[in-house]
Amino acid sequence: MLASLLKAIIGNQAERGLTGIIVGIFALVCMVFIDSPVVDGRTLLGDELLPWHITANTISASADTNVITAEGEVVVSKGEQTLRADRIVYNKESGLLSAEGNVELLTAGDILRCDKGLFNLKDKTGYILNGSLFLRTNHFYVRGKEIRKTGPETYSIKGCKITSCDGEAPDWSITGSEVEVTLEGYGTVKHAAFFVRHIPLLYFPYIIFPAKTKRQTGVLMPSAGYSQRDGFEIEIPIFWAISDQTDATFYERYIEKRGLMQGLEFRYVTGVDSKGTFLFDILSDKKEQKDLYNEDDLKISPYPRTNETRYWLRARSDQQLPYDIGVKLDVDFVSDYDYLREFEEPSVGPEYMVRLDEEFGRPLGEAESPYRRSALLITRNFQDYSIQASSTYYEDPKRPQENTTPQPLADLGFTILPKRIYGLPFYFSLESGYGYIYRDTGPKGQRVALAPSLSYPIWSIPYVALEPSVTYFVTYQWLEEYQGYKGQQTKDAYELGLRLHTTIEKIFHIKQGNIKRLKHKFQPVLSYTLRPYPDEEEYTPWFEPVDVLDRLNVISLSLDNYLDARREDERGRPSFSQVARLRLTQGYDLDEARRETMPGEERKPFDPLQAALSLTPYPALDLSARADWDHYNHYISSGSVTLDLAVERGANKQDRYRIDYEYIRDYSKSLSYDAAINLLYGFSVGASGKRDLTIKYNIKNSYWIDYQSQCWGIRLLYENLVSDKRIMLTFRLLGFGKLGDLKVY
Repeated sequence: MLASLLKAIIGNQAERGLTGIIVGIFALVCMVFIDSPVVDGRTLLGDELLPWHITANTISASADTNVITAEGEVVVSKGEQTLRADRIVYNKESGLLSAEGNVELLTAGDILRCDKGLFNLKDKTGYILNGSLFLRTNHFYVRGKEIRKTGPETYSIKGCKITSCDGEAPDWSITGSEVEVTLEGYGTVKHAAFFVRHIPLLYFPYIIFPAKTKRQTGVLMPSAGYSQRDGFEIEIPIFWAISDQTDATFYERYIEKRGLMQGLEFRYVTGVDSKGTFLFDILSDKKEQKDLYNEDDLKISPYPRTNETRYWLRARSDQQLPYDIGVKLDVDFVSDYDYLREFEEPSVGPEYMVRLDEEFGRPLGEAESPYRRSALLITRNFQDYSIQASSTYYEDPKRPQENTTPQPLADLGFTILPKRIYGLPFYFSLESGYGYIYRDTGPKGQRVALAPSLSYPIWSIPYVALEPSVTYFVTYQWLEEYQGYKGQQTKDAYELGLRLHTTIEKIFHIKQGNIKRLKHKFQPVLSYTLRPYPDEEEYTPWFEPVDVLDRLNVISLSLDNYLDARREDERGRPSFSQVARLRLTQGYDLDEARRETMPGEERKPFDPLQAALSLTPYPALDLSARADWDHYNHYISSGSVTLDLAVERGANKQDRYRIDYEYIRDYSKSLSYDAAINLLYGFSVGASGKRDLTIKYNIKNSYWIDYQSQCWGIRLLYENLVSDKRIMLTFRLLGFGKLGDLKVY
């Protein structure tokens, strides 16, 4: 365990490790003494260009011995670097510099104190007696009776003590009687111990650790828990720093009633816009198959499972290739439908694993989603046109042996952006593509689609634009032989459009907090779309829903309102943000309005009124809502509301609240919530959950209580899932950071 603690510090980032701490001590000293303070127009160490300054009660220099002595409240300073001592002596000839008496070195928040220090600036060796170092970045304290730099790459500390706790009696600390380090090699610790206050909990007589200055392989903090369904479980992550651009983490997770689950997370970065994350978990399940007569098994899902080997592969990758070619890869493939409902949240995953939605902006599908989507997209964008190639596969984990889902395995697209035709007032654009649709079971075939468009923007009156357009759709389809049938067909249609729009803006000068101006922008758009089918009855779509185009004869009106704020800080520097947006959309179906009706039947030409609202009046408040209003039944047919609220509590603490409500009439209604509240004396509590309001059933609930002291924390978590209940206890030490960042060259 102690070795894990040391490697958790050492193995992630050098600046967080013992190696980096030792190097940091001498780096602080060298940053001051490698350059030269100025004394009465002369430099103390010989470089006239550096703006160092020295003050002392007395400063003397001996021309015979080349020794400069400063005594009495000596202060050497430059920018954020300041050295204080009672006495400093520098010998120009030998390169020796000594500082003694209340020695204190401050550099950008880092503080080094010692009784005495002696440094050889020529061979860059030296020692510090009774030294202590505070590293602000990780809030680490390092103490040593004697800290030495014995060679270009070798260091030693006697009587070493490391902690991130304030005070002379830290809540926790790691000690060693003697530490020896060789950079880019290995380090050793004799008589290493982990203390809680003055009580030693763990002891190792001798430890060897890697002493690289780059990210280094090591064992991360383990995690343990207990679930009602699966029993006791423990997970140990092992980090492998493959190179500056690649790393991997192996997860060994033992689950008492299910067996050993092994996981791998691989990350790479090759450029600013080129990165990827691949994750894979595999389990040889002790529970070989699902019992559909077992009530607990049925709570997971009503679908059977007979596979013993269970796995989940997911990945996101963005890659920039030569010639401005962009590649995006999404992978999501699972062994069975129940896997994600049983093992979606690994015990340690949220702590170390990369969140794909945050990192790439493309989240994975929900655990309840009927399909898992994998896709490859290749694009090349030019100034006036673009080329796309894609392949998509939809896995049906409910019926892996009978997947009848249409699979667009090959798609090629060519798009011409609206561009004015030379010498004419018309704009031309084009959408085109080729696709191959595959099914494991069912018809499959190919298609080619073209959609050229022509538009003519007209400024009918000042500030009002009228834009007629015409688009022609044509699709050729070839069906491969299936059940003795093979054929082809062509469909075509045209679309006429007319768009009338304008933009009205007004700026309001106000004084509301740091908001100085508000700009209201109003954009009404009235449009008409006509898209008939000449031979509707003769056309039968083969690959729904990929290539179905409905007939349209619709007038629609949309009203967009934007409210943008100009904020100014205390120095008058401006920043801009959108505080509100409201969009109303109403469609009217002319075909429906003229449709012949049966006795007692009512025409319903008005589409549902769609409303979408977004409010962000303050950075801590975010509200979004949408709703569809049915004019004929006089109710909201669907809608959703999301509220995010952060409440500042001082001392860099925030209470956070989130509520999600989703509603589809006669189908589903659910409420999700998430809350984290800070209490007194370092305690905080939180809860999250999701409830199906239609069937009045809790899908998931979790509750936690947390205590965070100045340098350590502990959390107790209880989760109540559909098919399981589990409890987890996690422990944190301040300064034990996450994995190091990958570097980009």
